[in-house]
Amino acid sequence: MSMDSSPPLTWQFNLGRIPVLVEPSFWLVTALFGMIGSRSWQTVLSWVGVVFVSILIHEIGHALMAMSLGCDVASIRLYSGGGLTYLDRALSRWRDVAVSAAGPLTGFLFGGIMYAVNEFVPPKSYMGYVILDQLKWVNFGWGIINLLPVPPLDGGHIVRGVLGPSRQRIALWLGVITAAGVVALALSLRFIYIAFMFGMFGYQCWQALQVTRDIKPLKPVKVAEAEPDALARGWQALRSGHESEAARLGHLALSAAKPGEESNAARDLLAWVALAEGNARAAVSHLEKVEPPQAARPFSLAMAYEAAGLPDRALPHALAALEKERTEAVAALAIRLLVKAQRLDEAERTAREFAWKTAAKRDALLADVAVARGDFGAAAALHVSAFEAAGRAEDAYQAARNHARAGQGERATEWLKRALEAGYDDFETLGQEPALAEVRSVPEIAERLARRDKGAA
Repeated sequence: MSMDSSPPLTWQFNLGRIPVLVEPSFWLVTALFGMIGSRSWQTVLSWVGVVFVSILIHEIGHALMAMSLGCDVASIRLYSGGGLTYLDRALSRWRDVAVSAAGPLTGFLFGGIMYAVNEFVPPKSYMGYVILDQLKWVNFGWGIINLLPVPPLDGGHIVRGVLGPSRQRIALWLGVITAAGVVALALSLRFIYIAFMFGMFGYQCWQALQVTRDIKPLKPVKVAEAEPDALARGWQALRSGHESEAARLGHLALSAAKPGEESNAARDLLAWVALAEGNARAAVSHLEKVEPPQAARPFSLAMAYEAAGLPDRALPHALAALEKERTEAVAALAIRLLVKAQRLDEAERTAREFAWKTAAKRDALLADVAVARGDFGAAAALHVSAFEAAGRAEDAYQAARNHARAGQGERATEWLKRALEAGYDDFETLGQEPALAEVRSVPEIAERLARRDKGAA
């Protein structure tokens, strides 16, 4: 999953190489659940902290097992009182079972440690006992519930993996029956939240039954015979915007490839598929498996590292790519990374010396260099030149933005009008740009934006 798709106010941090994202809904739902039967705000606060730590440890259990089986973890995401661990690839049946089981087992281990703490180093305060009780309940109570054979719980994933693709309907029927039993028990005990949750799970299983068909085993077919020219067709699918088909063909090509050049070419395709899907971590993982490592395509590595937020690692590969692939895409990437590294003279020299097909691309990149130097007037002039050469609305908008940042309000207004006339339509970005706050209040601009808002409504 791409991190760019995260909702506002999402908290992001790293555990080693694993990105962790905590959505606002996680805190809200956890706090609401903690308020049920709570006596004080302190117990609600401790409950939120306990759930956060426990679910994170649970997801780390999934992640560590996946990593031990050769997978990379794209991210861990906590949301609405639960969590998910995203891997860089699909796992085989029994490995998926092992990863599903690792989360609850890690929680049981952590809960056991809490029992030992309670036994040998008992807390000395009331809140200490409360926190220990909460830790034991979440890690053992929720862990046992999570092992019930109801998708999407871990127990449901385990059962579906054990039964295999030829018995998926049995797994779903087991989920429906188990969910119904839990709902009945929860209602009798007046556990309304649990009844609602398992009622929803049971309904989802019932819906899945309407469309799920068991897969009959097929006789093995040689991949190379089944999908000729898989690699070339995969690139064609990717260029046409069919990422899922490109991924399928890429994996087929990899499975049929000989070690070395053929397998490296398949991994390069899979890396670009991952980039198209917004999964930079998976792209890096594919490229780091190229053998020998120096055989990886420098441009692919540079793009993957940049997308993963590692510009320092991307820059050497981009410069190496520029020596081998004198294309505009490679040159633009190298200049962009040089600007980020504040190697501005080198970035400017590269932009001026490269043989661009049009001057517009060169001027837009030189404008980025000028912005990095704080010369907004020069940047505005370069974007004006780029707009006059190619007529791109984005260049007109950037000209307006940099005129405004240079304190040239009238020029900024003029060029924002030209951007709108040229078809600039990223009104969210325009509405949030602080440099254009005064320009947005100009009557003619304000009227245009108001008309657009009414049209959108």
